[in-house]
Amino acid sequence: GDERAAGAEEGAGGERAAGAESLLLGRIAGEAWIVDLLRRFDFDLDRVADGPPETVHLPNGEPLEMIAGDASGGAFMLVGDDNGDDNGDGVARPVLYVGSEGEGGLIATDLRAALSLVVGLSSVHDATSVPYGDDGGARLREWLARADEEIREDWPELDAERARLRQALDLPEADGLLEALHRLAADEDYRPVSDAGDRYEAMVDAPVA
Repeated sequence: GDERAAGAEEGAGGERAAGAESLLLGRIAGEAWIVDLLRRFDFDLDRVADGPPETVHLPNGEPLEMIAGDASGGAFMLVGDDNGDDNGDGVARPVLYVGSEGEGGLIATDLRAALSLVVGLSSVHDATSVPYGDDGGARLREWLARADEEIREDWPELDAERARLRQALDLPEADGLLEALHRLAADEDYRPVSDAGDRYEAMVDAPVA
């Protein structure tokens, strides 16, 4: 209900909101049906209260802000500050995934792209479990299509619900973001590091030199 939506907005850093990402989060939190449907797609704003699997930081020291979690205990985190730019338009903040099994990395250049992946794919884990490859991602897309078919067996409304969220949040198609996902996830500069100094594993196989 409204209380949960309000709590999600607060948990998503509502009061500090200034940039495009926080405006989008506020829009999501203000619509209970969007909050509920994103939870079905395993992007749960209420899990912010649980925090990430462990405290992590980036090698470059950029701040991290958890905005949602998934059923596996993983965390979606915005990178950088949300102070807006000189024009007050806000600066896009990349989205980092911190997994509960010691895997993590960038998944998108901004929140809208990250939501496109969450909504448009069976899961980010599925999308990074097969290499993008030199076939233009053909094998990866076949793998994801099979995963979608399995989901539709239990959730026939999958495609309609995807379309509903894409329209409400102005999300691009996830298919066009797959190559960028694999490139971003391989970026060593944005690999989470635990307080003990342990660097997380990459979500994708390192490209062969």
